[in-house]
Amino acid sequence: MKNSTGNVIYVGKSKLLKNRVRSYFTSHQQDPKTTELVSKIKDFDYIITTTESEALILESNLIKKYKPKYNILLMDDKQYPFIKITLKEEFPRVFVTRDLKKDQSEYFGPYTDSKAIRKTLRLLEWIFPHRTCSREITEDKQYKRACMNYQMGKCPAPCIGKVSEKEYNKTISNIKKFLKGRNQDVVDELKTEMIEFSEKLLFEKAAVVRDKIMNIQKLNHSRNMFFTDEKSRDVIGLYTEDKKAAVSVLKILSGKLLNKEMYSLNNVEGNTDAQIAEAFIKQYYADKTEILPYRIIAQVVPDNYDEINKWLNNKLIIPQRGETKALVTIAKDNAFNFAEEQKLKYLRKSNRTIFPVKELKDKLGLSKLPRKIVCFDISTIQGTDTVSSLVFFENGKPKKKNYRRFIIKTVVGQDDFASLAETLNRYLGKIEEYEKPDLMIIDGGKGQLSSSYAALIKSGIDGIEMISLAKRLEEVFLPGRKDSIILPRSSSALRLLVNLRDEAHRFAITFHRKRRSSRTLISELNSIEGIGENTKFILLNHFGSVENIRKSNIDEIKKVKGIGQKTAVKILSTLR
Repeated sequence: MKNSTGNVIYVGKSKLLKNRVRSYFTSHQQDPKTTELVSKIKDFDYIITTTESEALILESNLIKKYKPKYNILLMDDKQYPFIKITLKEEFPRVFVTRDLKKDQSEYFGPYTDSKAIRKTLRLLEWIFPHRTCSREITEDKQYKRACMNYQMGKCPAPCIGKVSEKEYNKTISNIKKFLKGRNQDVVDELKTEMIEFSEKLLFEKAAVVRDKIMNIQKLNHSRNMFFTDEKSRDVIGLYTEDKKAAVSVLKILSGKLLNKEMYSLNNVEGNTDAQIAEAFIKQYYADKTEILPYRIIAQVVPDNYDEINKWLNNKLIIPQRGETKALVTIAKDNAFNFAEEQKLKYLRKSNRTIFPVKELKDKLGLSKLPRKIVCFDISTIQGTDTVSSLVFFENGKPKKKNYRRFIIKTVVGQDDFASLAETLNRYLGKIEEYEKPDLMIIDGGKGQLSSSYAALIKSGIDGIEMISLAKRLEEVFLPGRKDSIILPRSSSALRLLVNLRDEAHRFAITFHRKRRSSRTLISELNSIEGIGENTKFILLNHFGSVENIRKSNIDEIKKVKGIGQKTAVKILSTLR
């Protein structure tokens, strides 16, 4: 689909083009995103493919190329690093590259953590010494002197003829097995080699092989075993919030969890989890269909499941129970944590006060980062003119356009519990999704928290957590928890809570005083017989206050439009 300037704004695929295109322009039950898309379409083009698989790959490639505004976009579409083994050379090299070529080399990856993979390669140089230089080496062409790596024991020096091609390629074979996760095969071969050296009384060489075995086993012990069949799997977890989504892909090689990959997705607003899962799987595996793992385990059933599963050679499964379900939960948690970290990353760039917010999440064990926080306070004097206030902080700073004031209508006398309940019911009844807070703070102790939390549960609104802050010891209470939490006085999280509570109190007191002042003012003028609402307004507008009217004289009052001698005398005598 193209807009008026010819830019591609949407890419899709269809078995029957006529029906697909017609559905955009004739359907009256479309989501807002599709409605906006249709309004921008001025032209469209199409490409015919011979199979559905070709269409899937083409769709993904076009989305990566054009990055259309109305497609779900995989943001981390950069070229990740691979480990390359140059098999076309007589003495292959092993190094990190981001440039994939069809050059008879073998590639392993991609890897998202370039630091970790470089660290692994440095370790491999010691376990399986190999060359990393760019020298052109053959059995016929040799150099006079080896580099420092040979003296350090990190290279067998094929450049000066210290190792045969057959022996060197045996080392390269072990490296490939290691990178494929087949560590036990490597260990078994090394044990056989160690025994052979021992039987020949070559104990120094046997000791070197023993050390290699120990280093590999240390690596194995540091990794969690999930499957004993030693087959590879991808586990996909998804977390969505607002207009973005995060995806975690756990990479299980030879039954062990060896790596994870994290991705961000944009343009997900208005799409279901199933649609997001479909978009990610298609883009992620578009160029990996020849090297698919044994199983692809997904958290969410993607749209067009049958079609996608056929494209993936029926490797896609959605677990309902057991250890695979537990793996999906781990992947989902990783996606959630990645989304939280992305928020923090954005906030740091924006120079927001996020550190107290992060500390608040950690200290109180909240389920997510409380970027949006509201705090309530009740203000009353001798049970009259009861009002409540709500202050709104975003990323640790006040957002005053979201402040709210409430006049308590259903509570007679002084009852903070009932007043809080009324405030929450009215607030939650009209709250918009975009301003829904992550955390609510109640000024008070267990009692106030209990009644307020009951109102929150009754509202049926999910995703909001609640705490209360008791003033005497600055104790924090959480629902369902018997003991309070005492934050250190030096804690930035406590300072944030106190600032919120004090701001809510100030806002409530200001509103309460204004209400009382207004009520007192009106009651004094109401005591004057024969004075209508319009005259009261004119008097206050002219003199500014009741006190100024009281201090004036008859002649000054008579200057006010519509007031004569008799009325002026009545006003002064009543007020005095």
